[in-house]
Amino acid sequence: METDRLDILGDALAHPSRARMLTALMDGRAFTNKELATYAAITPQTATAHLDRLEYAGLITRLKSGRHAYHRIASEDVASALEMLSTLTANPLPASTPPELRRARSCYNHLAGRLAIEITTALTRKKLLLEENGNFAAQPSAIWGKLGVTLPERPRKQPFAKCCLDWSERKHHIAGPMGTALLENALAERWVMRPKRDARFLEITPLGRSAFAELLDISADRY
Repeated sequence: METDRLDILGDALAHPSRARMLTALMDGRAFTNKELATYAAITPQTATAHLDRLEYAGLITRLKSGRHAYHRIASEDVASALEMLSTLTANPLPASTPPELRRARSCYNHLAGRLAIEITTALTRKKLLLEENGNFAAQPSAIWGKLGVTLPERPRKQPFAKCCLDWSERKHHIAGPMGTALLENALAERWVMRPKRDARFLEITPLGRSAFAELLDISADRY
């Protein structure tokens, strides 16, 4: 009898080291076995076994570049599912949760944390985003170009802007191609920066604080 898919997924997630490696991968980048082993505080040999389990479960994929093999989250859908699972615990966030992680971070390929929630709230308050059936519908505006977003001219098979439930704030932020464009633009404009290679934290720069205040009326004390 074939093993139930939920059993496979449950087994893959039911280990602290695998959970820590998935957390590292949730910033959307690819990491080597050694980097993930360091993040999880285990040996590279042990990391290999854990990564094989995660790959078998369909949660990560392996990419080869020269002599090196890199691992990354399998897809945006997997990242969104992991983010959603993180919100299901009935327990409050542990006191050890870094405030920087809650303030601004990347969730696979889009912004998350309080900054992402404030951006989403500002756009919905301005009626530039409307929530419809679990996704966002964007309304035409010149502000999108300033945020690095090009709205599609034709209807898409997949939603351009998805609702993603933020695990720390328990509210929706923007995922999908729009979310990716917002993060890529924020990084390119140096509104946010990655302070560490092995962290999901995003540092909001003074330039970013000015831009968010000017474009979206978001003051720094909101995030």
